[in-house]
Amino acid sequence: MSYTTEVADYVAGARFAALPDSAVRAAQRVTLDLLGVLVAASRSRPGVAMNAYVRGIGAQPRASVLGTGIRTATSYAALANGTMAAELELDDVHEKGTHPSSVYVPALLAVAEDVDAGGRDWVTALVTAYDVGCRLSWAMGMREVYGRGFHPTAICGSFGAVAGVASLLRLDAPGVVNAFGLTGNQAAGLLTWETQAEHFTKSFQTGMAARNAVTAGELAACGYIGPPDTFDGRYNVFDAFSTSRDFDELTQTLGSRHEIEHTGFKFYTCCRAIHAALDILFDLVAEHRFTAADVADIRVRLTAGIAPLVDGNPLTTHNLQYILAVALVDGEVTQAQTAPDRRADPALGELAGRITLVHDPSLGTARKIVGPTQMTVRLRDGRIFEDGRDDPRGGTAHPATDQEIERKFRRLARQALAAERAEQIIAEVRRLPELPSLRGVVALATDHS
Repeated sequence: MSYTTEVADYVAGARFAALPDSAVRAAQRVTLDLLGVLVAASRSRPGVAMNAYVRGIGAQPRASVLGTGIRTATSYAALANGTMAAELELDDVHEKGTHPSSVYVPALLAVAEDVDAGGRDWVTALVTAYDVGCRLSWAMGMREVYGRGFHPTAICGSFGAVAGVASLLRLDAPGVVNAFGLTGNQAAGLLTWETQAEHFTKSFQTGMAARNAVTAGELAACGYIGPPDTFDGRYNVFDAFSTSRDFDELTQTLGSRHEIEHTGFKFYTCCRAIHAALDILFDLVAEHRFTAADVADIRVRLTAGIAPLVDGNPLTTHNLQYILAVALVDGEVTQAQTAPDRRADPALGELAGRITLVHDPSLGTARKIVGPTQMTVRLRDGRIFEDGRDDPRGGTAHPATDQEIERKFRRLARQALAAERAEQIIAEVRRLPELPSLRGVVALATDHS
């Protein structure tokens, strides 16, 4: 048996009855969290542009684009929803490094609506997606994938998503192998988004990964044959996108440890690598009552594996110096703080110039890119404050509560939906395993105006 067929057997055999309550609850949290992100992002510039493209295609109406009145083919709905999912930088971050929900949920939503899947089928498919995609990213080596110039969320996310799609379509093991093979022939995602001020390219990558997963799964369901042994054959994803290959990480504890339980949630509109620094900064401000005008300089230390991604980056959400500066001035980091016109403020540029990011090779581990964060704040009156965090709020060390996720959902959903409808979605997700169909939730999250 190859590793490809071992994983395919797991996907084909996944059943709701085998899932622990903890995995089911985690699936409910992920679902509500990403639904809020999708609805709010339908008003964003990338979202509006992508939705105009999808609306113009005029494909057979089989699945919905959330936050809009658009119904289209499943693959195009996955493309549009997947694009919106990453736009606000509020999708989840798994402890193994990828942003799973921004690819998995959009792909699965399109198929679940099309086949009229129930809540238990949805939960099973979502858990399966996390189990495959997150393990694959760890087995490939996060540093190695980034080092080759690829984005693991786009590459590995497509495989996790197709595992969930295959579960919803009830593919047998050979069918899953075909779906993996067809996915491998579409996998892509260059780190070129780091050079762009807005999220157009980064968001497009998650949209394409979701679309490709739906395409591969549906083709496999139609009997289309893909190449075998995509994970361990002569030409495989490890050799194509990485320099590492750890098959134990791919298959060990498969079916007993569910990766969806080890994902973290975001409460700031920026890269997760900046979140712990924001937690520290806001706590120091609350305790010592200083303002931006009081700050002489700030020094932040991050692991050398992640620091380059957020050090003066053109992409606003990935620019640590700017994000900390605007956080000091505005007291929050939302879509408003990462908008192009806000970043153009010269006063924020001057403040950002007093913030230094140190690429510290002594932090973190060889495998984990995002490690501890350390900060030193020096005030003009001579006072110095120091603090450090191993994990930000919402991460696995400081997990988000159901109440926090519901508050985040309300804040986001009400940007596009009536408050009453937002509350109905919360109520439906609370009883997600008992829902006979996901179509009701999807209908509540669309714009009928």
